[in-house]
Amino acid sequence: MRTVFLLAPFLAAFVALRTRDRLAALIVFFAYLSVEGLLKLLTDYHPIVHIGTDIVLWILVGVWGAIAVLQRRAALPRVPFFMMIAFFVVWVMLLVLSPYTASLYVGIVSWKVHLSMIPLYVLGYLVAADPAAPRRFLRALTIVWCAAFALTIVQYMGGPGGIADLGGAYMARLAGFHEWRPFGTTALPGGEAMYAFLALPFALCLVLRGDYSFRDPWVLAAIAGSLIVFLISGVRQLFLGSLVVTFAMLGLQLIRGRGRAAGAVLALGLVGVGSYLVVTEYVLPQAERALEEATGIPDIWRERSTVDRFGTLLDPSTYAAARRGGVDMIWDRVAAFPFGAGLGRTGSAAAALRDELRRDALGEMIQDRYGFQDNFFAAMLVETGVPGTLLLTAILIGVGVLAVRVARRAPRPDDSAFGALAAGFVLAFLVMSWGSQPLMANPTAAVFWLLGGMVGRRYHALLEEPAPAPSSAPEPAWRPQPG
Repeated sequence: MRTVFLLAPFLAAFVALRTRDRLAALIVFFAYLSVEGLLKLLTDYHPIVHIGTDIVLWILVGVWGAIAVLQRRAALPRVPFFMMIAFFVVWVMLLVLSPYTASLYVGIVSWKVHLSMIPLYVLGYLVAADPAAPRRFLRALTIVWCAAFALTIVQYMGGPGGIADLGGAYMARLAGFHEWRPFGTTALPGGEAMYAFLALPFALCLVLRGDYSFRDPWVLAAIAGSLIVFLISGVRQLFLGSLVVTFAMLGLQLIRGRGRAAGAVLALGLVGVGSYLVVTEYVLPQAERALEEATGIPDIWRERSTVDRFGTLLDPSTYAAARRGGVDMIWDRVAAFPFGAGLGRTGSAAAALRDELRRDALGEMIQDRYGFQDNFFAAMLVETGVPGTLLLTAILIGVGVLAVRVARRAPRPDDSAFGALAAGFVLAFLVMSWGSQPLMANPTAAVFWLLGGMVGRRYHALLEEPAPAPSSAPEPAWRPQPG
C-alpha cells in the first residue's frame, strides 16, 4: 500500500494528462494538492510525496512545453507583470550564489518555496481565454472540498481512536495542543480550515456569478461545510481571512448595484446561524462523548473545545495583542541583511535542511535569530532581501488592482464576480501576511498564482472587447415638443 502512496504524484500527473484538457488537468492537480498532506502522514513524509505537488505540476509543464515546441508554438503569452515576475525569478535564482546561502543544494531546494508554483500564473492565463473556465474550476474544487469536509467532521466527531483516526501519526502532531482537532485530508491538526478559507468564497462566487444559487446542494454544502470546519478546527486567522474575502467580494458587487449580492448577505447569515447550531447541538456533543470514552489523551481536551476559541473573537484584547512587533521585526532584517540572509532559512525548507543551515558558526547564528517568523514580509526579507520582497509584494498588489478593475468594469456579471473574488483574496493575503506566510506555502500560493493568471486574462479580454458601434440611424431633423 505504501508503494501506491509513493506513486500517487505520478498517477495524478498521468490522470491529468489523460484528460487532454488543460483546465481539467489543473483541477486534477488541485485535487491532488488537497489530499497531499494526508499522503505525507501515511508515508511518514517520504521525500517523493513531500514534493508531490511540484512533481505533478512540473510533469504537466514539461509535457505541455515539449508539445508546444514540437508544434512550433512555444512563445510565452504576454501575461500582465511579465517583467516583474521575470526579474523576481532571476533574482531568486542568483541568490543561490549568495555567501549566506548554506550551499548550492540548499539554494536550489528552496526554489520550491519561491518559484515552483509560478507556472500556474501562465497556465491560468491560457485556460481563462474561455470565459467559462473560472466557473468550471470553482465548481469542481468546491465539490472536491465538500468530500474533504465530510471526512473532517466525521474525524472530529469520532475523536481519538475513531474510524478516521490515524493513531500515532495524529497523536504525535497533536502534542502541545489544548484541544482535540481534526486533520481531515491535511498533515496538520486543524489544517482543513485552509481549504474552508478557499471554499467559502469559491462557492459564494458561483452564486454571485449567477451560475448557481443557494438552493444548489453543492453550493450549500460547501458554504455550510466551510463554516462547520472553521468551528471544529479552531483556526481563527483563516476564518477572519475568509470573512475579508467574502466582505470584499460582496462590497465590490454592491458597488456595481447587484441585488444578488444583497440577497447573498442575508442567505449567508442564515447558513452561518444554521451551521453554528449544527455544531453546538450535534457535532460538538458527539465529539465530547468520544473524548470521554477515549484513553491516553490529555485531560485538557475534555475541558476545552475548538468551538470555545471562537468566543475570543469578540474580545478586543485578542486583536490588540496579536502579532505585535511586526514593524520592528521588518526593520531589523532590512538593516541586518538588505539582500537576504540566504535561501532556505524559513518555511518548510528550514525544517528539512536543519543540519545544512547550521553547519558553521555564522549559519547557526543566522538561523537562531532569523530562522522563524510569523510574518510574510519579515520571512521574505530573510530569504530574498529587499529586492525580492518588493517585487513579490508589487506583483501581489498589481494582481489586486487588475482584479478590482475587472470587478468594477466588466460588463459580464460572471467576470465581475470573478474579479471580486480575486480582489478579495489579494486583500486577505495582504492582511494575513502580517501574521503568516500565505505566498510561501501551498495551497494559498498555488491558488494565488492560478487566480492571478486567470484574472489577468479576463482583464485583457475586457480591454479587447470592441466599443459599442454608434447607431446608424439618422438623427431626426426635429424633435416633437411637449404639449
